Amino acid sequence: MNPLKAFTTVYSYPTPEVRSIVKQLVENYPSQLIEEGWIRSSLIDYQSKIFDELVALHSDVLGLNSFEYRYPTYGSDHAICEYLLHLRLKEEKSLVYLLENDYEGFEERAKQRDLSVRKVGLGEDFSNLMPGVWFISNPSARDGNVLPEGTIERILEGGHRIVYDLAYLGTTDEREFDLSHENIDAAFISFSKPYGLFSHRIGFSFFRRPVPSLEANALWFKNIFGLTLAWRIIGELAYTTYAARYKELQRMIVKDLAAETRLPLKASDAFLLAHVSEEDALGLNESQRAVLQPFARGNRYRLCLTPYFFERAQRELVLHDSRLA
Repeated sequence: MNPLKAFTTVYSYPTPEVRSIVKQLVENYPSQLIEEGWIRSSLIDYQSKIFDELVALHSDVLGLNSFEYRYPTYGSDHAICEYLLHLRLKEEKSLVYLLENDYEGFEERAKQRDLSVRKVGLGEDFSNLMPGVWFISNPSARDGNVLPEGTIERILEGGHRIVYDLAYLGTTDEREFDLSHENIDAAFISFSKPYGLFSHRIGFSFFRRPVPSLEANALWFKNIFGLTLAWRIIGELAYTTYAARYKELQRMIVKDLAAETRLPLKASDAFLLAHVSEEDALGLNESQRAVLQPFARGNRYRLCLTPYFFERAQRELVLHDSRLA
């Protein structure tokens, strides 16, 4: 039996703070959203104030004001699918690039839409590649870390365009991501990873140019409960202290796990993950490699720590109850 309880796939941790907000919202869900219905104007305008607050929340680290077209989506995956289809229909010969070992959904969704996909290593000379559209997660799904400095700049300097998946935004120490370049076509924000709301499908997509297939989402087909929940989270959770709290827990979990297993585990930039770097992987012995094999992503390893967050929360609850007894 593998001694690691970590997940190989990233299933996010629904934190107690978020569970409390969900509970309050369900108990007091505004009756007009359910019973009274919506006149067309209020439904169309509903997400505007939420987008404005989200942009303001991240103004110091992102700079989303230059993206004119904004659509609520059912998580980031919905936006990824629609933009890939847009490329297929509007730019038939568009070539899609992915970084090796990045989010596997990029490749799967692109192939389903009959788009040519090429995976590229970080060491390649991007300027020698035929210009195309890169789908990139940063912090990266390959190990939960922010991409090496200069990676995005080198891709843009090569004449390429970028679709920026910020799925792990909100799970790191304070970081800046420069989205100002005109060849960054789009940026996607999801509430799945940072807040454990993957089943609620809450996403916000930003584009420099219109995406016709998403226009109906801006008008009518939106997740009102999810948008309301996101609005509450933006207003009630202190962004930096929330991430810092779970970064601290992550470091404690990884320290204990590394000591227990004698594996060279490190806390990733994203608090949901731990990783073994390519450099450290070179020094693994045979038994260590066997334990880590399910978590392999190329020459590195990535572990989702959600089970350990749940385990630690349960221990703290038991301790709290025992003190009250």
